[in-house]
Amino acid sequence: MVDWDWGTRPTYGSEHIRIETTQSPVVLYDMLLPRQLEDHESQLMLSVAEERLRKGQPFLGLIRQRHGTGVISARNRKIFADWLDEHREELTEAGFTIVIVMPEAIYRAVLRVVYRFRTPPLRTITTSDVPSAVDAVRAELAALGEPMRPELEEFLARLD
Repeated sequence: MVDWDWGTRPTYGSEHIRIETTQSPVVLYDMLLPRQLEDHESQLMLSVAEERLRKGQPFLGLIRQRHGTGVISARNRKIFADWLDEHREELTEAGFTIVIVMPEAIYRAVLRVVYRFRTPPLRTITTSDVPSAVDAVRAELAALGEPMRPELEEFLARLD
């Protein structure tokens, strides 16, 4: 796993992705150019969840895909699939959730088919737009018993 201290450096940014961990338990993965995501950036994405697993902390990932940018490469999908398999039991017990904004209907359909054959070990909610994703994040926070802090509300409001 990539060596990154999310406690002292709560954000990461490149032309491919922005990761923001300042509004725990919500972690934003803003996929700017997902097809160009580098291996170390995939590892960084996973390192946040791995750290939360290790510390027994809640995790609610918000993955924002943008219209026309596509999806991550097959190589990076394999990195994620291998990590999910390796941590399947821990993730199932931890009750982690991800909310994915996926504007293109075709990608949402493909994801549903993939999940039908291989259910991920974490709750996955797929939406078509940011407002729907924010609503899903609010509902998941309530289910976790996490308060909606004013700074988290402001953060979510800036996403659109």
